[in-house]
Amino acid sequence: MKFYQKFLLGILLIFALFALNVFVQALKPSSLISLALRAFSIVAGGIYFTIIFSDGVREVLERRKAGTLPASAIIIPNIIKYIGYILVFIGVLATFGVTSAEALAGGTFAGLVFGLALQPVLENLFAGILIISTGFISIGDHIRILNSQIPYMAANLPPYKYFSREYFEQGLEGTVIEIDLFYSRLILENGREYRIPNSLLLKSSVIDYTSKLSKKLYVSIRVEFPLDKINLNTIEEEVKEALKDFEIEEGPYLSEQSDKEHVIISLRISADVNNWKKAKSEALKRILALRHKIVKEQPA
Repeated sequence: MKFYQKFLLGILLIFALFALNVFVQALKPSSLISLALRAFSIVAGGIYFTIIFSDGVREVLERRKAGTLPASAIIIPNIIKYIGYILVFIGVLATFGVTSAEALAGGTFAGLVFGLALQPVLENLFAGILIISTGFISIGDHIRILNSQIPYMAANLPPYKYFSREYFEQGLEGTVIEIDLFYSRLILENGREYRIPNSLLLKSSVIDYTSKLSKKLYVSIRVEFPLDKINLNTIEEEVKEALKDFEIEEGPYLSEQSDKEHVIISLRISADVNNWKKAKSEALKRILALRHKIVKEQPA
């Protein structure tokens, strides 16, 4: 639904609430019922217009910077939303005849009580403000969250990876889709939505796979070659020639013997951070093709 349609619906809501108040007043109800109806009207109308205005501002800010969601598109709508809630609360107090002096006097004690009772809520609120204002994470970032308070099971490498330099990055991996003042939402690799309190997120270590500073990823590749089929003096150069179109950062070199009859050739290539899986697949394909060629050419 477009903004102007929501706004017109809000005008109809105001007229309906006004008509309801006039009708009830004509029935001459008790003062308590009358005050309760006024308070309900303020809450219903105030919250509705607060939500549509904050959503409208967010849509405008998102359109101004297509492709990415700026921090202002998160901060400003949230500020409007919470200011609106405060104004609604003040309106309800005014309806019941609570003056500013009475509210201030009562708020001193109530603030201490609510401050202690709502400590986790306030912790998430201030953590959300810090996350949004500092750019700790941004909407659209592909991240992995590492925190001992988030339960997950550590994975073990299979036996054939015994000599591998690879390792599993623990934690939860996903794409950030929303950052609110109290919690953030991620879409995990399996497609499920994960909601994490901002206080927990701020205390976590975060791996950012969409870093603005690092555009390359270093990928390790290792392949077994039969010792009786290769020339130990030339095999490294043959691997280099097979991968001449790649940026080899380290190697190739003979790293380990997996058994008495096989040796492991290891190397590292650099690839674009958004395309590293394809680059690794192509490099591995070329090395395997080289091994197949060597084995096929050598007599049994």
